[in-house]
Amino acid sequence: MPRLTLRTLLAYIDDTLGPAETRSLGRKVAESGDALDLVERIKKVTRRRGLRTPVPAHADDDTADPNTVAEYLDNTLDSETLRQVEETCLGSDVHLAEVAACHQILTLVLTEPVLVPPRSHRRMYDL
Repeated sequence: MPRLTLRTLLAYIDDTLGPAETRSLGRKVAESGDALDLVERIKKVTRRRGLRTPVPAHADDDTADPNTVAEYLDNTLDSETLRQVEETCLGSDVHLAEVAACHQILTLVLTEPVLVPPRSHRRMYDL
């Protein structure tokens, strides 16, 4: 049973969960007004044009660092930084859009096979 977190909501939106997890999380989302609002907000901010890139709020703010976002999506952050990243995303459309868009791009890149034309394949191996 997946927990209702920002990362699991992103996986739910991008359809990367298994069927049982999707059903379970779908029920949880349907029962929670806050989760429904967050799903709609994620969809809206990822389509919004003109959002700037995340900027650190202060010198110790790692939430705007691309490596921190990558570690968050890879589930390798320590619990304190994880909490900080999720709080920042929930409080900032810019940060939320960055994390959601990165998750969506990684989902597409990692799940879709790359089609390389045979001629290109031969040329690369000939090099």
